[in-house]
Amino acid sequence: MTTITLVQAAAHDATYIHLMTAQPMNVNLTGLAGGAIQFTCTNPLATITGARTVDITYDAAVPQQHETIQVSSVMA
Repeated sequence: MTTITLVQAAAHDATYIHLMTAQPMNVNLTGLAGGAIQFTCTNPLATITGARTVDITYDAAVPQQHETIQVSSVMA
């Protein structure tokens, strides 16, 4: 599992996230779990190494539907 750590907490954990996309590579994170600062995903490390931000789209249960947060680290 690959771990992506954010510089600040997301508004919600993975259960409320519809889509998280690593930028600038524009890769959708799969098998997302955890939160709100540290998430795991099933993406290969090589595909998201160098991510600078993540774009988060929350599901319909969350009033604030979108958020962009800087990435602190990506590691296996």
